[in-house]
Amino acid sequence: MTDAAFFAPLLEVRNLSLQYRSPGGPIPILHDISLYLKQGEVVGIIGESGAGKSTLGNAILGLLPPAFEQSDGTICISGMDLDRIDSRQGEALRRRRISAVFQDHTTSLDPLMSVGAQIAETIRAAEPTLCSEDVYRRVVALLKQVEIDDAERRFRDRPHQFSGGQRQRIVIAMALAGSPDLIVADEPTSALDATVQKQILALLRHLVEETGISILLVTHDMGVIAEIADRVVVMRHGHIAEQNAVSVVLDQPQNDYTRRLLAAVPKIRLTGDSVDTSVADTISVPALAIGGHGITKTFPLGRSVLPLMNSRRKAALQDISFDLLPGAITGVVGESGSGKSTLGRIFAGLEQADAGTIRIGEEIVDASRSSRKTGLLGRVQMIFQDPSVSLNPRMTIEKALRESVRYGARATGNGSGSLGAMMDRVGLSRSLLARYPHQLSGGQKQRVAIARALLARPQIIVADEPTSALDVSVQAEILDLLKEIVAEQNVTVLFISHDLAVVQALCRFVYVLKAGQIADSGSSDFIFTRSQSPYTRSLIDARPRRFTH
Repeated sequence: MTDAAFFAPLLEVRNLSLQYRSPGGPIPILHDISLYLKQGEVVGIIGESGAGKSTLGNAILGLLPPAFEQSDGTICISGMDLDRIDSRQGEALRRRRISAVFQDHTTSLDPLMSVGAQIAETIRAAEPTLCSEDVYRRVVALLKQVEIDDAERRFRDRPHQFSGGQRQRIVIAMALAGSPDLIVADEPTSALDATVQKQILALLRHLVEETGISILLVTHDMGVIAEIADRVVVMRHGHIAEQNAVSVVLDQPQNDYTRRLLAAVPKIRLTGDSVDTSVADTISVPALAIGGHGITKTFPLGRSVLPLMNSRRKAALQDISFDLLPGAITGVVGESGSGKSTLGRIFAGLEQADAGTIRIGEEIVDASRSSRKTGLLGRVQMIFQDPSVSLNPRMTIEKALRESVRYGARATGNGSGSLGAMMDRVGLSRSLLARYPHQLSGGQKQRVAIARALLARPQIIVADEPTSALDVSVQAEILDLLKEIVAEQNVTVLFISHDLAVVQALCRFVYVLKAGQIADSGSSDFIFTRSQSPYTRSLIDARPRRFTH
């Protein structure tokens, strides 16, 4: 190794430009990107969808599709230019020195293999001469390192037997299995609730300090950057807007785009009034009562050859009773597995409860019956987290919206004249009606999902994490849109989220769920400033301190 290589940063990207080869000619994707990463450092790359941050991460990993072409610049590992060595040598160098942690742990793990066997495969690929006993000891040590309890026993468990946070820890263990110098982590916590996210970020920071590994963290969450990164690179439209130490960028941003990103981050207010304080700390049931009583739901733990084992069930909701404020937004928060999404699906008639009733005005329906028999279908509309999944990819936007008008609970015709007006209302060009979902951005698709729900003319909307997959600036636009629609159309909304800052900004009353039960409830002001519930306080404390005041 030369002296230059010895003193070189672990990773250096110099004037990198990428383009996409399309039938109409090359399309520039990245423009003159330069950055570096030292050993034992965490550098964050932040920007909205389309900024090029994931493309940059994949370029460093060597995972770009063939249609992408490097038109200029270099990527160096410890001073070694990957473009100047044989492609097979470059691939081997990347495999040995760089690993990856991706957003969706479910796609990173094979559901048919034990987690121990999957980590062992990575170890054998890096060190083929290790004997089986040494490989087993290494796997157990890695599981313990990422804080999986009872690692020896859980070695043989499959991914579905772990929680979401535990599966992400296992993916991190796999990334560490080949003893890399650098981990490229692409949105490693965006699918996790706040408390689990905080644990994973603390684990990554601990691994950096303990092992000297470096992390290039790709994210759209400024709170994640504030929590873990040493330096941050802000990207926009394939360019670097600015880069500096995290404290400098967060406290004294030099670029207008960075300032707009920071301004869009929702902040939790721990003192003073949160929202409209005319709402009491407990709900007095109004004339138009909306809510549920005694909602109970269990799921089977799995099938077994022993009949007795098939009767074992897990309680998702345990005798839940709640009221919604008519013409207002009521929040439901809690960690993953708390039962909040199950509650929303039952209320929307998409899932049957084991027991309980749902009340809309003077009508009371049995929540354990099919929604087609209860009449809930259409009267309650649902907005899902991922609009890409909830919109039919084979339908144009116009056809999807027409179906909503046709099958809505209070349909009055084919709604031909209403589609354009609704597109105007949700801030979308009418020209998008002819397009398919894949031709729209994430924010545009979520606006279509909101339009579809409204065109059915429901009495109630259940919004399940409708902004968690969106960039902060797009999220702010969607939240403003929801508030305006509720005020104008007097729609009642049940808003489900694990982001307490979003709930505080939007909701007048909040229920806090824990393990299928209501752990706390009250006006938004009470929950965030005066609640003494240890669980509620733990959720609030999981929020990055920089974004609370």
